[in-house]
Amino acid sequence: MLATDLLLTTNYDLAFTEAGDLAVGASDAQHISLLLLTSQGEWRADPLVGVGLRQYQSGPLGPAETAALQREVAVQLERDGYQVLENDLSNLAAAKLNAVRL
Repeated sequence: MLATDLLLTTNYDLAFTEAGDLAVGASDAQHISLLLLTSQGEWRADPLVGVGLRQYQSGPLGPAETAALQREVAVQLERDGYQVLENDLSNLAAAKLNAVRL
């Protein structure tokens, strides 16, 4: 089941159609991206949402950090109604993440 929502631009601004209306469309990739980029506490409606990927990008990513990141991503995605099919974040430059909404 695909989620439909307001769409955002690559700069996370509201997207508009050529007619000037708010753009609406399939938003699963956008939801996952926002979930990964935001940190816990940034969503007022649910302060426990967010992975905070930026904190992992700034430091060395050893086996323990990779395991913690993969676990946090899986927990956050499952909490948001996704089933994680693939979760290989050992190399963030070539990360493999595949999830489908249940």
